[in-house]
Amino acid sequence: MNNCKFFHSMKTRNIILLISAVIAMSCSNSEPEFDDYDVIAAYFPYQTPARTLILGKYDQGFNDNDNAHNFEITALMTGVRENGKERSIYFEVDNSLLNNVKNVKALPAEYYTMERISPVIIPSGDTKARIKVQLHDAFFQDTLSFGAVNTTNYVIPLRMTKAENIDSLLTGVSIVDNPDRVNPEDWEVLPKDYTLFGIKYMNKYHGNYLRRGEDLITEPSNRIGRVYHEEYVEDDEVVFVETTGFNKVKLENLIGRGEQTSPGNVVLELTFNDDGTCTISSFKGDQYNITGSGKFVEEGDEWGGKPRDVIYLNYTYEDIDNTETHVVNDTLVVRDRTAVFEEFEVEFK
Repeated sequence: MNNCKFFHSMKTRNIILLISAVIAMSCSNSEPEFDDYDVIAAYFPYQTPARTLILGKYDQGFNDNDNAHNFEITALMTGVRENGKERSIYFEVDNSLLNNVKNVKALPAEYYTMERISPVIIPSGDTKARIKVQLHDAFFQDTLSFGAVNTTNYVIPLRMTKAENIDSLLTGVSIVDNPDRVNPEDWEVLPKDYTLFGIKYMNKYHGNYLRRGEDLITEPSNRIGRVYHEEYVEDDEVVFVETTGFNKVKLENLIGRGEQTSPGNVVLELTFNDDGTCTISSFKGDQYNITGSGKFVEEGDEWGGKPRDVIYLNYTYEDIDNTETHVVNDTLVVRDRTAVFEEFEVEFK
C-alpha cells in the first residue's frame, strides 16, 4: 500500500515537472515584449549632408530618382520599437539659419519645388518621413550647382516647427541666450531639429576612366610623343573626367615629348551634344590651342567581363614651347563614377 502511494506521488511529481518544462520552453521561444520609451521625438539625422545627384548610369546603386532630377530629405522619429500610428512633422524653409554662415547659400526658390508642403507624414509601420524635392532645369544651368568632393555651394535650410503624435523635437540644450542653431559653441547638447541639406550634381560623363591611346608629333617631323596602352584595360592609366556644366567636362593629358621631359599637361574641355558627339577645345586658361571631336558610346567597350561606357577622342594641340603640332587618339573606358557620401563643414562670418 505504501509502495502504491510512493509511485503515485512520483508519477504526479514527474507530470508537474514535465508541464513546467513545457511552459518554460514555450516562454523561451516567444518574442519578448518591451514598452516604448518615455519620450517620442522627431529629428533630422544629418545637419550638414551634401547630396550629389548622379546623372547617367550608376552600377553601384539606385539612381532612378537622380535621373528624374529629384531626391528626398529624410526626417526620423525615435522612442518607439514599432510605430503603430500615423504621425506628422511640420517644417519650414528657414533661410535665417544661414545668417552667420559664409561658405554656403540657400538654394534659390525658383530652382526647386517640394512635392508636399508641411506637414510631412510618418506612416504607420514606418519611422521615416520623406520630403521629396523636384529640381528644375535652372538648377542644372548654374555653375554653383556642381563642385568637387568637399565643395558644397547650395543648401536647402529646413527647420522643424512642431509635430503631432510626437512628444517633442530634438531642439538641443543651449548654454547661451539666443543661441545660433548651427553654431556648436552655443550648445551643450546639439540641436537636431534642422538640416542644411546640401545639393549638387555630377553629369552623365563624370567619373574616373581608364585611358589608352597615343600622342603623335606631326610637325616639324613625324615621331611618337607618347604611347599609353597596357595589355589589360583595367591596368590602363586612370584619368579623372570632371563636370564643368550640364553637358561639359574637363580632363588633362600629359604632353608627349618623346624622350624629353614633359613641361606639364594639356587641359581639354568636352562639350557634348544630345547624340553623344562632342567638340574638344582648350579649357579656360589652357594655351595649347586644342581642337577636335569625340563621341560617347554606351557599352562601347568592356573590362572585368562587363560592357562599359566609353569616350573616343581625336584632337590636336600646339606645343608652343617647341613649335610642335600633336595629334592624339584616345579611348576612355569608364571605371567608376567617384560617388561618395559627404558632409560639409560650416564656416562662420
